[in-house]
Amino acid sequence: MSVSLMTAPSLSSRDRILRAIARNPNIDRIPIIFRAESPLMKHLQEQLHLDSDLAVLKHFHADSLQIGPVFKPDAKQPPDQDGNFTDLFGNRYRTIKDGDLESYHCTQPILASAASPDDLARVRWPSASVLDIPACIQKAKAARDSGLAVYGGIWASVFTTSRNLMGEEDFLLATIENPDLVAAVIDRLTQSYLEMNQAYLSATRGLIDVYYFGSDLGTQRSMFISPEMCRRFIIPSLAHLAQQARIFNLPVMYHTCGAVSSIIDDLIAAGIDALDPVQVSAAGMSPGQLARFKNRIAFHGAISTQTTLPNDSPEQIQHTVHQTLRTLGPTGLIAGPDQDMIGQIPLQNIQAMCSAIRNFTIP
Repeated sequence: MSVSLMTAPSLSSRDRILRAIARNPNIDRIPIIFRAESPLMKHLQEQLHLDSDLAVLKHFHADSLQIGPVFKPDAKQPPDQDGNFTDLFGNRYRTIKDGDLESYHCTQPILASAASPDDLARVRWPSASVLDIPACIQKAKAARDSGLAVYGGIWASVFTTSRNLMGEEDFLLATIENPDLVAAVIDRLTQSYLEMNQAYLSATRGLIDVYYFGSDLGTQRSMFISPEMCRRFIIPSLAHLAQQARIFNLPVMYHTCGAVSSIIDDLIAAGIDALDPVQVSAAGMSPGQLARFKNRIAFHGAISTQTTLPNDSPEQIQHTVHQTLRTLGPTGLIAGPDQDMIGQIPLQNIQAMCSAIRNFTIP
């Protein structure tokens, strides 16, 4: 015999997400997160005879969607004919294409070979003036009208952007050889993000439900930098951004892939309410290993796009999903793929995952 998850009446997607992040047990079902790369979304539209990404989300009973800000046309230089482009800070990138997928590599860091905080003057630090506020509001209103919970805010990628500004090797060496420079770069970058985010969150007040931002702090096996260095250089910036979101009464979800269990306590102390994407195939990140953090932070994702979804049968997927939900939930869990799904994941496996989450019951 099994009993329903809760006896709560049917909730809106917004309430379901917010209660899950708040670790409120009074929910009608575990919320669903749905995310996929653009080529797969287009393929799903064709397979399911749907006309938009939003229709795909609703088909799979997803409870949330993510939106980003809109920048003024002159905030960034347009890409050249090869797809190379310059970001808000002046870093130059090369576009790398692999079939339908694209990735980006920073080829010209604006702070390459920087030696002191004085070199930060090279950077065109963006502020609120780069935002197209009317367009931001219009986009947020459209998201709110979807009926789903809205994740938004400036994607304050403190760790990743710091490395791009200085160059990967220069940044990592400087954490040991020139820590004052690293601290200065991160402090100034955080200030820039806070200025943009203040304008964005003020303009979209009441239209955004969750402040969502992040940087990948982990690899498959370990962290990029030691937990001690992360606490020294990165965590204080995350705390400032989380504190800002609190002023707008927004819960905070932080994205970091990889093996980051060693700093989850620090994320909690910094004011992070939910951890995304819960990459369960990374070292130390299995549901059983993360269960010790239950009731202290919410989990967002947790179904592997690396192992489970592309390789297992629908029956195996349902079994894995149910095990994961029992271990990490049902309270404080928003379940779904732990990365954007890509093209080799069969439709029946996606259906099996979403159905298993939606119909989950407690044994």
